[in-house]
Amino acid sequence: MLRIARPVLVACAVLVLAVAGCAAERRPEAAAPHEHSAAPTTADPPVRCGIDLSAQVIQSALATLPIEPVTQAPWSTDARGFQGNFDPCATLSTVIVTVEGATGSSPNHALLFHKGAYLGTATPRAYGSTSLDVDRSTDDTVGLLYRTPGSCNACDDGALTHVQFRWDGSKVTMIGAPPR
Repeated sequence: MLRIARPVLVACAVLVLAVAGCAAERRPEAAAPHEHSAAPTTADPPVRCGIDLSAQVIQSALATLPIEPVTQAPWSTDARGFQGNFDPCATLSTVIVTVEGATGSSPNHALLFHKGAYLGTATPRAYGSTSLDVDRSTDDTVGLLYRTPGSCNACDDGALTHVQFRWDGSKVTMIGAPPR
């Protein structure tokens, strides 16, 4: 019986060592936490949705505009004088800016933004008495009201032109035309 027991005993010992060896190999992997060697990165702060006429991107856009050619005046950077619905989360939004020292008939430019990125001005030239047409504006459309040149800027004479600017998925299209 000793002859049979010895080979069985040796086989059991080999089996125990093999199992223990495999378990020993796995244990350090499971116990050791995974360490990242890359340095931590700083993420951009989350975008805050909602109308924000004091956003830095507006000031950056203004810096790209040339001096207004008719008045030779620089564009005002004072956010208190801005009109619009700029929202960094909107498909299309606008900020209407005027020149420094503006009056009611001074030139205005409508700056257009797609998801907070500056696209350019709504029209190649500035128009006096431009305002946001809230009733004709949506997430992807900006409605503007242009007063006809020569009409009284303090009167309600009905000489307004409605124009819309719509984001079509890749660019802005103008619906209507400003007065001449």
